[in-house]
Amino acid sequence: MVATRARRQLAPEASPVLAPARPEFGAYRVEQLGFCQCRYPGALVRGEHRFCGRPTTVSRTNKHGSWCDEHMAVVFAPLQRSGRG
Repeated sequence: MVATRARRQLAPEASPVLAPARPEFGAYRVEQLGFCQCRYPGALVRGEHRFCGRPTTVSRTNKHGSWCDEHMAVVFAPLQRSGRG
């Protein structure tokens, strides 16, 4: 009778989990934008609109966190008051 040895087999190497690449700022499609990401329109790429995508904060003047600080200044210009009372 011949004894057989159990062969040790190495477990296959786990493949690394890769996070999907994030677009560069200014290259986000609308469906890629999450909560507190700037929705300022930027470029038109192959017929699709692209948006800023920079992080934003919710504040009294930016109630929904829709604009980064840079674009908040563009979107909401302060009112010019005349000298007349």
